[in-house]
Amino acid sequence: AYAAYVEKACDEIKSQGKILGAFIMEGGMSVGGVILPPKSYLRRCIKAVRDAGGVYIADEVQTGFGRLGKCMWAYQYSFADENNDTELTPDIVTVGKPFGNGLPLAAVVTTSKIASAFKVSVFSC
Repeated sequence: AYAAYVEKACDEIKSQGKILGAFIMEGGMSVGGVILPPKSYLRRCIKAVRDAGGVYIADEVQTGFGRLGKCMWAYQYSFADENNDTELTPDIVTVGKPFGNGLPLAAVVTTSKIASAFKVSVFSC
């Protein structure tokens, strides 16, 4: 039932002739304990978001790098029992806390398609 809210919002954006920017989600909501979404939630949301022209951003700052157990990334719990499903692969992944092992370090990992959309500038002194 929760995914229906995202699907409805995406349909509304499309009906207005607009393009969705992005859907960002932490794979396991970790602020009040780790709460994993229903199995079908992420699949339905990603489909609706991409159908509306948006990208899926997986926020793995607190839950990534195996912190939840059997999966490397929290978003993988939504399809952990399935074969390697690339349609659920995020367009962008944010990582942080465990990435720096105590140091203030973070990163954004993305697909080559997203990365190529940024104009490369060369600076000289």
